[in-house]
Amino acid sequence: MPIDLSSNSQRPHAPAPIAAIERAAGREPVSQLGGVSRPASVQHLDLCRLAAEIASDEAPLNAGEQYEALVLVSGRAFLRTGEGEAEIELEPGQILLGTSAVPELRYSSDSELWSVLVPESILREACSECGWLQLAECVRFNRSPCSRDELDHLITLLRLVASEGASGAVRAQLFMHYAHAIANKLLFTLQRNQPTSQICGQVRLFERLERHIEARIKQDISVEQLAQFAGLSQRSLYQVFKDQARMSPRSYIRRKKLEHVYATLMDPAVRVASVTAVALDYGFTHLGRFAELYKSSFGVLPSESLKARPPGK
Repeated sequence: MPIDLSSNSQRPHAPAPIAAIERAAGREPVSQLGGVSRPASVQHLDLCRLAAEIASDEAPLNAGEQYEALVLVSGRAFLRTGEGEAEIELEPGQILLGTSAVPELRYSSDSELWSVLVPESILREACSECGWLQLAECVRFNRSPCSRDELDHLITLLRLVASEGASGAVRAQLFMHYAHAIANKLLFTLQRNQPTSQICGQVRLFERLERHIEARIKQDISVEQLAQFAGLSQRSLYQVFKDQARMSPRSYIRRKKLEHVYATLMDPAVRVASVTAVALDYGFTHLGRFAELYKSSFGVLPSESLKARPPGK
């Protein structure tokens, strides 16, 4: 998935959300979403400021538009993606990247994060080096949190650069090395990102797919048919199911069919001739394999479910 960075370099500088909060001269900001509008702890690394300081006695470095990366270390953050949209809960190991399009965020009372300001030019160079596309501006975050080890490595790098910057001993060449290392680390974590509008669109698409499957639950539903219905390639369809259901389309369809079989066998209001008849009705033609899948899912054999159904009224 490409990383989107705006190509518009004429936008005025806008304060990033956490940086703006810290400059509020002791005035506690009020969250529009309710709850806690300020994280419990924020560590800062301003690569834009370091770039400006270095440029004063070294070869000039054009910082350009600044981007802010928010790295959630602990607690929870809640991102509102648009008017009328549900909030997205962010977990430790998730990173939010944006520019002047300040997202609406609120935090749990135990939240800790890093705020990293990065010059646009450095992010663009990192994109070019890694072969990632540079498209339209949007707020981005990694859908799945990075691992604890990955997060620890990133935090170690941020602390190192922050310490070096505070010492005042960073020279231009060393600064560029650090800045590119941080940019590449952030972009590598975000490489599978989607704009938040696409995330919400994916949720709505998956809901359509759920309804489509439910309406045809007794039919033989193929991945090819689902992809055609969704207007996606099979590869993209697999990604939607991986993101939304944590399983493949075939596994999801099979699970839903098994759930319907279970509900049928346990419902005293439904007349059942035999377990075999119900299994065949939902497309399970290999009865031995069906029994194994059923027991794996519900802990009992289908025949035991039928025997255990409540008596009809």
